[in-house]
Amino acid sequence: MKVVACSTDDRLCNKWIQSLQPVTDVFRTPSLAALGAYLAAASPDLVVLHMDGRECNIDAAVSLILEKDPLHVFVIDDNPNDEDGLVLLKAGVRGYANSGIEPRLLQAAVQAITRGDVWVSRRLMQRLVEDLIDGNEREAADDPRLDSLTPREREIAEIVAEGASNKVIAARLNVTERTVKAHLTSAFQKTGTRDRLELALLIKGQLPRQQSAGRFVM
Repeated sequence: MKVVACSTDDRLCNKWIQSLQPVTDVFRTPSLAALGAYLAAASPDLVVLHMDGRECNIDAAVSLILEKDPLHVFVIDDNPNDEDGLVLLKAGVRGYANSGIEPRLLQAAVQAITRGDVWVSRRLMQRLVEDLIDGNEREAADDPRLDSLTPREREIAEIVAEGASNKVIAARLNVTERTVKAHLTSAFQKTGTRDRLELALLIKGQLPRQQSAGRFVM
């Protein structure tokens, strides 16, 4: 796994590098210009981008995400908020978190994103789904991508669309979390979705049949 971190904050970047040492080596770039030069010569699996509101603001982050698509970008924000999170998600960011993220969560986030998952808060994911369907509710019942799901897979997918975690789903259905995960993996494969967010959007009738990798085109 190749990870590059971009931040002008030496202390913060060193903290990230130390936190990620157990799972991957991290190459550090001290500015957006240096990051651009690095990406012109290398192909990392993930960019961890520090959005500090100065060197890197929301506009710079969105520009990088769109320009380097389908590169996975994980934005770590000094002042995270749902509004910026929604903008970044619609642009195609694969993760969004507070710059004070704990080391173990940073490790988990990087591993999840490089597997193809999206790392955002459950609240932000639900906000995205609600934002996309607001004023444009559509029925997904006849979407052929859902036809191959078993009744149990469909049931779990619909609960995912409510923003529930695997633990909550397992408790509601009286099954193990491992069983929930197995059903979700099968549902992802059958529907061609990459993660919980895309599956939720499909259930809500808001996932286009054709879309650019890593970006929601609505």
